[in-house]
Amino acid sequence: MQTIPETKKNHLWRKVIWHTDPETHPLGPFHSAEIYCCEESNGYAVWYVRKLARDDVRGKAGVENADYLLKYFSKTARDEAIEYAVVIAHNAPTVDKLIENLDARAAAAQKV
Repeated sequence: MQTIPETKKNHLWRKVIWHTDPETHPLGPFHSAEIYCCEESNGYAVWYVRKLARDDVRGKAGVENADYLLKYFSKTARDEAIEYAVVIAHNAPTVDKLIENLDARAAAAQKV
């Protein structure tokens, strides 16, 4: 049985949008883009984690790799937080378009 890392235990919902294929690049760096909703000490947060290669053409030009807090919800808005994460993680027909949409949201988000 695989154990859940301590940093992931408060995740309510998570979707990896795109990641490096380990079969194609077994020794190369791991790159990914993901959305997740997690419980924080005083509410719920929806995060966009962008870790793409520097030469990756996905997304909007000028958006840096980082963790972006897209939206924060109160302690009583658990379901709304999860729904928001699910909806924005499925709002495009292709992975490239989805990353572009998330990058657009990241421009107005808090970068960590």
